[in-house]
Amino acid sequence: MHKTLDIHNMVLAVIFSAFGILVPMLFHLLGLGSIFLPMFLPLAVGAFFLSPLNALLLGIFTPLASAVLTGMPPFYPPMAIIMMAELGLFCAIISLLSHHTSLPRVVVLSFAIIAERLVLMMFLAVVMPALKISFTAFSLYELLKGMPGIILLLATVPFLVNRVKQVISRRSLRLFEHSHEGNSIYEKSH
Repeated sequence: MHKTLDIHNMVLAVIFSAFGILVPMLFHLLGLGSIFLPMFLPLAVGAFFLSPLNALLLGIFTPLASAVLTGMPPFYPPMAIIMMAELGLFCAIISLLSHHTSLPRVVVLSFAIIAERLVLMMFLAVVMPALKISFTAFSLYELLKGMPGIILLLATVPFLVNRVKQVISRRSLRLFEHSHEGNSIYEKSH
């Protein structure tokens, strides 16, 4: 089967990637740091609009580009690499579940957060002992440190998806076209 290249969807991915670089810079500038998971916000919103492949690429490319352009997340300790895996999975799950199920957005987001946290723990279990850092202490710290960000994601992303959907509709931009049982982002308003 021949698949067409969806330029509109790729443009949306680039826009959300740019926000994924700019929003963390703004958070750090305001002294809010990484506890609010600022890169996750625009990528989570974007993943609801992107094809699964573009969502995966968004999640992998954005932390890499941010690390190269801004030094955040750092390559050592290898947080940039860990975030590439975390966010790639996070965005892909959001896209797949939002396009192929009728689950409410907050449930889709919750599943993606749980999967992302599991990937984080797996990476930390491998990386931290290699760096002579206690896995138990560091992993507990990382889980607790991310709680304000998880709360922020759950509280804002469903609302932001609705707002972005309105802007895209008003501007006549096309979204990822999927025809699976009528689960179009246009039809969902949870």
